[in-house]
Amino acid sequence: NLRVSGCDLLSDGSIRGTSRFGYDGRDFISFDLESGRFVAADSAAEVTRRFWEQEGIEAERLTNYLKHV
Repeated sequence: NLRVSGCDLLSDGSIRGTSRFGYDGRDFISFDLESGRFVAADSAAEVTRRFWEQEGIEAERLTNYLKHV
């Protein structure tokens, strides 16, 4: 499993960031801080995307991580 997160502090003080998750050398799902949405790389990841967006906790956790950590 692989997770890559990154963010940029922009000149206006806002933050742009993403978190990407993958496995077996392939992208699985990513989170975009600006939109607050998950992007599934394939149909298997779509199940996870729907669950995480319905639950809401993972988006909140990643938003907090990208903005404050």
